[in-house]
Amino acid sequence: MKLYFAKVKVDAIIPSKRDEDAGYDLYPCFEEGFMQIEPMHTKLVPLGIASAFDSNYVMLLKERGSTGSIGLAQRAGVIDSGYRGEYLAPITNLNEKPLRIVKKDVLSQMEEEEKKQFVLYPYEKAIAQGILLEIPKVEKEEIPYEQLKQIASLRREGRLGSSGK
Repeated sequence: MKLYFAKVKVDAIIPSKRDEDAGYDLYPCFEEGFMQIEPMHTKLVPLGIASAFDSNYVMLLKERGSTGSIGLAQRAGVIDSGYRGEYLAPITNLNEKPLRIVKKDVLSQMEEEEKKQFVLYPYEKAIAQGILLEIPKVEKEEIPYEQLKQIASLRREGRLGSSGK
């Protein structure tokens, strides 16, 4: 099995990871000097790459520890093996200030007072991570609901909070 990455945009960074890491670092890739995400809003951040891999796998986009700790949430992201388009990371700004993913040259031109108005995230830093997971191949069969309820389960029909944990 091989995981193939390709640049959709010339300036994209091909994801990499250390053997001991779970996920591949994914970097923003856009032309503008910055991308702004208002508080409690989500934007699709282009990553400039595409992939191909075996149909026994899925790529899950997840937030990084460093992004989660500053109020950036990576909200969704299932990359199916057959998808050949550009990766987009849905990033939600959970802060009370606008978030700016900002390029180094633009950041260096900002006044200190202007910087205080935003949560600033460096463009040159990974914005999300991609985790490649194996998907089991299983047989599917439709059965009547009454028959399904007879299959052993400790939880049975317990809903949210029913475990008491």
